[in-house]
Formats: sequence, C-alpha cells, structure tokens
Amino acid sequence: MSNVSATLVSAAHAKGDTSPAAMAARLGVPYLTAYRWATGRNQPSPAGLAAIERAYGLTSAALLRTGAAA
Repeated sequence: MSNVSATLVSAAHAKGDTSPAAMAARLGVPYLTAYRWATGRNQPSPAGLAAIERAYGLTSAALLRTGAAA
C-alpha cells in the first residue's frame, strides 16, 4: 500500500467508509476503481482527485505530498 492509498483509506475510515464498496458509493466511482486506489494498484486521475477532495476533504496536494515522502 502506497502512502497515497494509506492516506485515502485513513480519510475514508474517518468518515465511516471501511470498505472499497463504501468508498465507491461515496466517491461516485465503480467499485474496482475505489479498490485499486485503496490498494495502491492505481493512482487517482485528476477527476478522481477532485472526487476525493469533495468526499473526504483531502486535497490533491496533501495526497501527492504524502506520496512523495515515501
């Protein structure tokens, strides 16, 4: 799990989303997309970053900063 995915999962858990299915529902993305972001298999696109910011208040700068620190 990358730092980006760990940060995303942590923010999701703080909102009560403890599964990729719950994350997908809140983000408005397919289950597999949320699963891949949560496990670090894929990184969010710009549209995905915008959805994450709306849903979890996690800015793209915060996600990218934590990812760069790895």
